[in-house]
Order: sequence, then C-alpha cells, then structure tokens
Amino acid sequence: MDIAPAVTTPSMNTTLDLLPDLICVVSPDRRSDYFNKAWRSYADGPNHDFASDAWVDWIIPEDRDQIEQILRLSLETGEPQTTECRLMGGVSPGSANSGRWFLFRTVPHRDASNTLLFWFHILTDVHEQKLREQKTSHTARMRMAMLNVSSDCIKVINTDGTLAHMNEAGCTALNVDADSGFGMKWLPLLPQEAWDPGEQALEEARNGAGARFGGLSQIPGQPPRYWDNVLTPLLNTSGGVEAILCVSRDVTKVRENEARIGMLLREVTHRSRNMLTVVRAMLRRTVPDPRASFVTSLDQRITAIARGLDLLVREQWTGASVEDVVTAHTAANGESCLSRLRLEGDPHIRLRAEAVEKIGLAIHELTTNAVRYGALSNDTGAVTIRWQIEGKNDDALFRLQWKELGGPPIMEPPSKGFGTAVIERNPRGIEGANVICHHEADGVFWEFTAPAKRVLTRLPTN
Repeated sequence: MDIAPAVTTPSMNTTLDLLPDLICVVSPDRRSDYFNKAWRSYADGPNHDFASDAWVDWIIPEDRDQIEQILRLSLETGEPQTTECRLMGGVSPGSANSGRWFLFRTVPHRDASNTLLFWFHILTDVHEQKLREQKTSHTARMRMAMLNVSSDCIKVINTDGTLAHMNEAGCTALNVDADSGFGMKWLPLLPQEAWDPGEQALEEARNGAGARFGGLSQIPGQPPRYWDNVLTPLLNTSGGVEAILCVSRDVTKVRENEARIGMLLREVTHRSRNMLTVVRAMLRRTVPDPRASFVTSLDQRITAIARGLDLLVREQWTGASVEDVVTAHTAANGESCLSRLRLEGDPHIRLRAEAVEKIGLAIHELTTNAVRYGALSNDTGAVTIRWQIEGKNDDALFRLQWKELGGPPIMEPPSKGFGTAVIERNPRGIEGANVICHHEADGVFWEFTAPAKRVLTRLPTN
C-alpha cells in the first residue's frame, strides 16, 4: 500500500485549534507533525515536553503499557483504536499521582483512494464522567454486598420473565452459577407446580400491581425449602414497568412451626373434648336423676362449648365468620330449625376468637329458648338473624340482631337465670359491647352491638 506524506495545512491547523479535545497529527513515518492549541495548553508549565513524542511519559505507569500497545496496533494495522488512560498534570513524570482520566483514540485519515495520509491521536477529557461511573460502580458494589448479606433471595426480573440480577442467596437456592451472566427464564428454575401461580403473579406485576405466590425449591440431596415470593413492579420515569423486583423469603421454618402448632392445637382440642366428655359423664353419674331437665340443659351447653372450640380449631384460632358461628350453634336442633332461619349479612365478616365464644354461646341459648318456648316451638314461626357493619375504620360499629316472628305469645320471665346471663351479660364482657333483649308479642328480640375493632378480625375501609 502506497503511503503519502503527512499534510497539515494552515487551514487544517486552525480548525484543529478550535476544538476542545487534545489532538496530535502523526505522520506516516510515526512522527508527531502537529499539536493543536488544547494539547499545547496542557503542555504549559512543567509539562513542557508533553507537546512532543515524549507525551507518553506523562501517562501514569499503570496505564502506559496499554497505551503503547494500542499505538503499536494502530500504526501497524492502520485501524482505529480506543482506550482510556490517566495523565499526570502539574508534576514531573513518574511522581505518584492518581492522574486525570482521558479517552484516547487513534483515528487514521485516508484519501479517496484509501491511501493512509496520517493519524489523529485524540485525548478527550472524561475525568468527571469517569468519577461518576466509579462512584456509581462503587455504590452498586456496596448495594450488591448488602443484598448478598440477606438470606432472602432477591432478584430483578425483566418484563419478559428473564433474570437480570440475583443475589448470592438466590443463586444458591435456585442452583444457578453466580457467574453465568443470567438472562435465563426465571420460572423454569422453579418446580412445575409453581409455574402457573408464578406466571399469574408476573402478569400482575407487568401491569403495575404488586403480587405474591408460594413456591418451593429443592437442591438434590437436600430437603425441600418453601418460599413466599413477593413481586413489586419497578417503574421508569414515564410510569411504565421497567422491571420487576422479586423478594423470595424462606418460610420453611414458618411452615414447620405452623404444622407443629396445628398438631398441638388438634391435640389440645382432642384433650379438651375428652375433658368435656368426662365432665358430662360425671354429671350424669353424680346427680340423683340424670334425666332431669337441668342435666339436659347443662349437657347441651357443654356441647355448645365443644362446638365453638371445634370451629376455632378448624380456623387455627384466627376467628370465624359470623355465618359459620350462627350455623354451628343452630344446626344442633336439626334441619327443620335451619330451614326456618333467615340469615342476612355479609358472609365474609369474621369474628375474633373471643367474640366467637361469647356470641356463639348466646346464639345457642337463644336457639334453645326459641325451640322450647318461642318462634321455633310451633310450625309457623321463623327467626331472622341479621348482621352488618355501620361506619368505617376505627368508628365502625358491628351490629348483630336476633328477631323472632310468628311465635306463640310469651311473657317476660319473672326471674333471670343462667340462660339469661349467657344471653345478656356474657357478651358484654367484650369491651364497648352492649346487649338489648326484650320479649315482644310473637317472640324475642335480641341485639348485640360493639366497636367493630373489638370483635372483627378486619375493619371495613369503605
């Protein structure tokens, strides 16, 4: 290839002097032909030999081999090359200095026939940008170190379901090489039974909503581990979903503890029922006449306590719905009784455990009295049980009513016994509760009210 001699005209030099980058024109025989004004200005003062072929000496020693390699490669091949380096400034060559960052480029210049005329060696000051990059990189490393300390599996998932980032705990749990670069689909790394709920959660997160689902993972030779996966959409400046943050928490111990608690609850229930059975047997064997009416009443009340206990254990002592409480304490009187009950209320309203016990026993007594003397003692009567929430948040009031219709005329009892105490006084043991009970022409009207926050597991928000 024919190489023409370097040409640097005055007009070209004037143009180069107007540019902010440090530019040196190198001739085909590898001689520095011209240094523009920015380069010469950098050479002012103690850097007097920077505007010469000795400028490489002003590169800090750690970067100098790289620059010399780039220069040789570019001059030998005639191809452009790019790298970064740090230049010392204001000190003599070889002095300890962190240097100032520059982007170094070698750019060959050719004519129309592709003949190499000369090279531009260009130094662009990128020091502030480099410092920002270093700060960002340092911050990212610190954050990653913090994430790696966590025992939770923390992942950033692209909207297409591929893994973008994952901490060490996640790599271990999913048996993924931390140096794999990721990019693989996330859900196939989970057991197949987690794919459908996982895909549904991903779709919700893609649409900007938080989501969660349960899952498990199992490394060969180790017991399975259960996870609670919480997905949070990460939004860009325009409000669109850019990626999805997934935090997976190992809940294996929690599940084991829940199973252990469930087993203990079942055992306690079994023993409690046995104890109630013993009490009932002792009652029958102790009294002179086991067929006496008060023995039957007491036996039924013990059964009601056992029924409420069964209901709470089934719900793991988290409470129970009002509908389940009412049904459990009226079902003992048979299908005919149930068919004459009208239940009106939200089936999702749930009572706390204490309220389940106190209200449940009151419903049992009301049902027993209605079967014996009230609206359920004839063929035409009925009972309406209505519950509702009035108001919202901390001011919400829970109201439960028992209203008998079509029963025989009844009179207010001259004295109040144990049953009255269960119906009226026992529910008032709940803080803020009030009970109204009176006998109307065709049956009993009973009303229980209390602050919703004292009796319900969850408060209404609208």
